Amino acid sequence: MVNIPHTISVTKSRVEVSAKLYGLVAMSALFGGLAGYLFSGGMLAWGAIILVVFLTLLILQTLFIDKQKLLSLGVTLGAVAFAIPFFRLISVYFLAALLVFIVFLIHGAYRGRHEIDNMIKVRFSRVVHVITTSMITAVVIFLSATLILSSNFSVKKERVDQMVKIATPIIGRFINNFTPEMQARELFVDIVMKDAVKDKRFQVLSQAQKQSVINQGVLELEGRFEDSIGAEVSLDASVSENVHKIIETKLGSLTPRAQLYWSIIAIAAIWASVRSVEFLIYIPLALLAFLMYELLFALGFVSLQMETRSKEVISLK
Repeated sequence: MVNIPHTISVTKSRVEVSAKLYGLVAMSALFGGLAGYLFSGGMLAWGAIILVVFLTLLILQTLFIDKQKLLSLGVTLGAVAFAIPFFRLISVYFLAALLVFIVFLIHGAYRGRHEIDNMIKVRFSRVVHVITTSMITAVVIFLSATLILSSNFSVKKERVDQMVKIATPIIGRFINNFTPEMQARELFVDIVMKDAVKDKRFQVLSQAQKQSVINQGVLELEGRFEDSIGAEVSLDASVSENVHKIIETKLGSLTPRAQLYWSIIAIAAIWASVRSVEFLIYIPLALLAFLMYELLFALGFVSLQMETRSKEVISLK
């Protein structure tokens, strides 16, 4: 009879811990689904904010869940919830991207858990860095894949206009008064004129002869340019319109295998770009994870105990 209350107490404690763990998993899935919904709807700013919360909850899962099966289940549910809003893109490539997404998230969680299990004193920043490296890679690969699949290997003119505007200051160093709206004819005339004024024979020509030389030079430059890129150029269209037309032409001519190769190259390029500024992503993620981690301690949901008098163990109360 004496042992019954103790048994009930232990059982109740385990139930409470299990409820908290499953609640954490459910919250992760909820924020994962919300982040995916915002990204799929084009609300990138809000999507990025909720994504940080989602990844933070995945980090907390790694800290608090020491059972690999439950940890894998929690991470997988979060990943699938994040991917559900993109299921309209369902295909073999999408499923492959989803699988890579899940594998990298689980890999990050396992690496983080391995670090914790091999630490005598829990070093929060070290654990978070190990986890986020794989998780950021997972998110970049998956979102890049969905971007490529949603575009169906085509590019909107608005995006091309933005690209040309970004490149305008660089091009402007070589082409006077360059703008994305400049006609291709004006651009070619400027290039031909720069070469022509260096020729003393051009200087002695009459105005009509100079104009004839320039027109002929523009046509020759147009022909060489079209031969080099394998696409037609419209002299009366703007630079942005021509760039958009050329990109669409080249993308439309790609074979399925070539599309796959270029997709991999594009994802690798995006991943490399993100890795170069990874610390900018890590800082808010680590800060939010630390604040939530400390808040859970303050609220009494989590305790830090010593195992065998030499090892710190994080556990839910």
